[in-house]
Amino acid sequence: MTIRAVIFDLGGVLFTLGEAAYRREVARRLGLGEQMPQGYDEAMPHLQRGEESEEAVWEALSGKRVALDAFDDAWEANFPVNLRMLALAAELREMGVKTAVISNTQASHVAIMRRMGVLAPFEPVLMSCEVGCRKPEPEIFKLALERLGLPAEQAVFVDDVPAYVAAAQREGIHAIQHHGDVEATRRALLELVEG
Repeated sequence: MTIRAVIFDLGGVLFTLGEAAYRREVARRLGLGEQMPQGYDEAMPHLQRGEESEEAVWEALSGKRVALDAFDDAWEANFPVNLRMLALAAELREMGVKTAVISNTQASHVAIMRRMGVLAPFEPVLMSCEVGCRKPEPEIFKLALERLGLPAEQAVFVDDVPAYVAAAQREGIHAIQHHGDVEATRRALLELVEG
């Protein structure tokens, strides 16, 4: 079966993952010390499904009203674009393969990435906070396939989180775990695409 689409994760794949440093910086700016309280992790699924606003979470954690874009610079500093992975996505498009995105993320981060223009060549782009479901929920993978107009066996999913790779595989999608080695991921993808 021909592979016609590759679906990429963002953090840890198309962007280098600097989650720990980002959280420390946000915690400091909110006056919460060196680490985010447990309440942030508890709020994360709701933030990522778009069920709760970031402003409400920041206020609940710190007692301060904070603008949605207050931590944009901290995010950009800690999640640099992985240019080699973007080049790999462009190479796949040149081969006639569609490229898409699935990401568990929140509204302020989506705004940053759209402003950067990094996501423009990808279609569809499924941001969990905009579609109301997140990995590893099967709905987000089904939605990606529906928007691509493809059966599962014609798609490959690339993620750095083993549980999300397994979730895609349960939906019949080929899946590759990205371990940070772009060339290894490229080889694995080309093996499937050129099959």
